[in-house]
Amino acid sequence: MKDLTERQKVFARGVFEGLSQREAYKKAYDCSTKKDKTVDELASRLARNAKVKEYLEEMNKEVEKSAVLTKKERMEWLSRVITTPINAVDGESDLCQEYTETQGETFSSTKYKMPSKIQAIQELNKMDGAYEPEKIEVKSEHSFSSLLKGLPTAPLVPPPAGS
Repeated sequence: MKDLTERQKVFARGVFEGLSQREAYKKAYDCSTKKDKTVDELASRLARNAKVKEYLEEMNKEVEKSAVLTKKERMEWLSRVITTPINAVDGESDLCQEYTETQGETFSSTKYKMPSKIQAIQELNKMDGAYEPEKIEVKSEHSFSSLLKGLPTAPLVPPPAGS
């Protein structure tokens, strides 16, 4: 954002990183002679600045964008599920869904669980459009109008007494 000063950017990044407005303002500006109340007022005014707000929104959008896997990234991960040997998965692998450690008197073992290779293939096939859509046929012995004719003819709400 070209219209922001470097100090305004420092303030916005501080707020973005989780600092209070006061702390972000102190990080961006010299506040050694100012009281906290004055700093709070200045920080609040700066936080309401349209350009600062827009800069914060841009940073949030970038974080959100990077947090969501693209279709390609999901397909690559599923492909790794399929191609990675089971003995290559340890507790540090992103393919490890869970692990259990068993301790005995004379032994200890660790078991790692990874996603199902068959389910990964199925999911990849769905993402790739490899399956034909399922057709479901519904048959009924009665038509809608014949069902309506079978309903009772009595009114749902009885007429008021004495009419």
